[in-house]
Amino acid sequence: MIQKDQIDATNKKNMAYEIIKQRIINNEYKPLDTLTEQLICSELGISKTPVREAFKELEKDGFVKIIPSIGCLVSSIGLDYIHEIFEIREILECAAARIVAERGDKTIFEEILKNHESFELAEKKNIKGSVVSGFEIHTAIFETVGNSRLLDFYKNIQNHIIRIRLFFIYQFDMEKTERMNAEHKMILKTIIAGNSEAAEKAMREHLRNSQERLKSLL
Repeated sequence: MIQKDQIDATNKKNMAYEIIKQRIINNEYKPLDTLTEQLICSELGISKTPVREAFKELEKDGFVKIIPSIGCLVSSIGLDYIHEIFEIREILECAAARIVAERGDKTIFEEILKNHESFELAEKKNIKGSVVSGFEIHTAIFETVGNSRLLDFYKNIQNHIIRIRLFFIYQFDMEKTERMNAEHKMILKTIIAGNSEAAEKAMREHLRNSQERLKSLL
């Protein structure tokens, strides 16, 4: 039988994990920052044990690196990190684009193509808003697939994708934003047309172009 103190310990660990993870994703904790155990314990009002357990979970999920005699460091955002995330994205998102083009509800994507906020914000020269909201298009594709397991796989890396995007957000210019939106529109058009091969190709080209755009900012 699970004891109340075990439940409390798990809840505290989960709380610490979520708070620290969100700070890493939002770049409040920057790449290679050292996470101070004592400071986090004080801020959250909990003991060292749940924080240490949270660190282990964060390391398993790729957000930190625990180095003996040094401490817990926030994972860097470098070429290898970006490449690994985009390699996974290409596998998952190309499959999703193909499936949605074959059997997805096209009316959803017709509406996105016509009225999506990312396109409207770009017209108003709101680069940050356009880039951030543009990510919703990728999420909409996965939510329309109708495969809960594929969606779960995607959600596992979604936080890393957001972290990368927010890390580079202020380096995006209007030209990069317009290219991104043009690629999104091409993906949407091929999905609406029901052309699965073209949708997969458009997604692959978009992801590879996105990776190159990010690499150019390092």
